[in-house]
Amino acid sequence: MIDEMKKNIFIIACFLLISNVSAQNQFDAVEFSTEDLNGTARYVGMGGALDALGGDISVMGSNPAGTAIFKKTDASFTGGILFTGENGQLGRDNLRASFDQAGIVFTLPDYGSSNLKTINFGFNYQKKRNFFNNQNSNIQLDGILSQTNQFANFINYGGSGMVSDITPSVLNYDETSKEYSGVGANSANYRKSTFGYLNQYDLNVSFNVSNQFFFGMSLGIYDMNSKRDSYYMELGSDNSVYDVSNWYDTDGSGYDLNFGFICRPIKTSNFRFGVSIHTPTWFRLTDINESSLSLDNYDRVYPDYLPSEYEYDYRTPWKFGLSLGHTISNNLAFGVQYELSDLSTSCYSSLDWDNEDYFGRMNDYIKDHLKTQHSFKLGMEYKPINNLALRCGYNYISSPIKDTADRDIDNGYTCETDYTNWKGTNRFTFGIGYRYNGGYIDFAYQYQTRKGDFYAFTDENLRPKDVSDNRSQIMATLGFRF
Repeated sequence: MIDEMKKNIFIIACFLLISNVSAQNQFDAVEFSTEDLNGTARYVGMGGALDALGGDISVMGSNPAGTAIFKKTDASFTGGILFTGENGQLGRDNLRASFDQAGIVFTLPDYGSSNLKTINFGFNYQKKRNFFNNQNSNIQLDGILSQTNQFANFINYGGSGMVSDITPSVLNYDETSKEYSGVGANSANYRKSTFGYLNQYDLNVSFNVSNQFFFGMSLGIYDMNSKRDSYYMELGSDNSVYDVSNWYDTDGSGYDLNFGFICRPIKTSNFRFGVSIHTPTWFRLTDINESSLSLDNYDRVYPDYLPSEYEYDYRTPWKFGLSLGHTISNNLAFGVQYELSDLSTSCYSSLDWDNEDYFGRMNDYIKDHLKTQHSFKLGMEYKPINNLALRCGYNYISSPIKDTADRDIDNGYTCETDYTNWKGTNRFTFGIGYRYNGGYIDFAYQYQTRKGDFYAFTDENLRPKDVSDNRSQIMATLGFRF
């Protein structure tokens, strides 16, 4: 009875200590600095390769000069459904509805100048990221490796903080060597569900000069809510059962500025090139982190939730884009574009001087483990008849994570030890659109796939588990022009 009470007290202590700390890492930096292919169905159907072609509301978030192509006021609304290849986990399903875009561009022509043709003003809401993923991985271990070994090594090498305070209760201690050791595991199971959003709201102004030079600027305002639930269980070589559940919630807002330019170098030609510059996004974020840990399947005791809110700043990297576009007659258009963003330059900063050292180490991990991301986009639109358009597109997005990246628990500010080194992302898109007097309706389908190496914890002898992140999106846009 006394032993059981001690174990229950230990579980409560773990929960309370873990719920009073929170912090991000280099892998979260990737999630907050990258984006989905999303927007209007036409934009998605052409693979987002519209930065030089313009004429779509969604380009105000990628090349703000693209809205200067409009000669009429345009408004659109987009919604869709996403579904993943992995079954839903931890009470979540694998299919979710999404409201993806709503915007308007006002065209104010005829300023009495032979050069300035139009000044356009626009607003657009767009879902920049949909944090939607499910994972279920069974991991075979050799009876020696385990998450508890990572905790033991951390303490033995002088680590301090929450991990060194609570994990000795599940570790073995050698009086002779004065060192801790974990319990080797035969197998493990990891399940995770992520959800939430990063919304982008653009305020845009653009200028058409002589129908040959187009300039634009957008102020981006962001609203983020990112959540993840995970459960990890090890079956020890001594028949013990060790498991840990984690809940993580990040909320916040941010802003940035985007500048764009499009040029028709030959006035009589429809060939165009575009340039875009995106400043870093400056985020103010708040984390809530809660966990529960148990050993040998003893009854868990869940106290009242006592989450703490920890506030900090995060800055994404600069992003630069180059694009080409061309139309032939009125029935064929194609676009090509390239973007780069060096994620190793992203940065955390603390609002509390007591945590400056911690965030300094996190920024060192970012510099050591992340790299430049390259994005290539292709898109085409063909009109077999005047009112009907067929579209297709392709994206390749390189991984910003180095193959040698791993996750250090540092000062033990979390019981999460897992990470995934994702490879490049491939996207394939198809679309169809119909134009009628005063409006249009578009449909698009997108398939996104990427593979990665998953590690439940950091150990040089641990082999990665192959994982995939495959998801599909079906969307529709209803638009009006007047």
